[in-house]
Amino acid sequence: MPPKVTDTRPTPEALHAVEEKTAASARRIVATYSQDFMDGVTLMCMLGVEPKGLVYKKVADELEETAPTTAKSTRKATKKTTKKTTKKTTKKTTKKTTAKKATKKTTTAKKTAKKA
Repeated sequence: MPPKVTDTRPTPEALHAVEEKTAASARRIVATYSQDFMDGVTLMCMLGVEPKGLVYKKVADELEETAPTTAKSTRKATKKTTKKTTKKTTKKTTKKTTAKKATKKTTTAKKTAKKA
């Protein structure tokens, strides 16, 4: 006689336990790969694995209230570092092109000296 369908299906409690384990594992992975707190909260809410009681809108509002000046100072700091790195790379490329021109001039002078 074949087994009954209800005998082969897992109980709802067992399904809930597996779902909770999967959600906890997903939260751990999201926390590992997220760059900051807001990034982690966003990803957890997008995936639907946020902890009970976590509401994205509340977290976003609280974070916005506490750090509006931080975002501005971060932008300014980013602009300053970008300017510094572009200046450094410009100086390096200028030195390289100058060195290449100097080597070309010396090799051309050597060739003309050999011909004469």
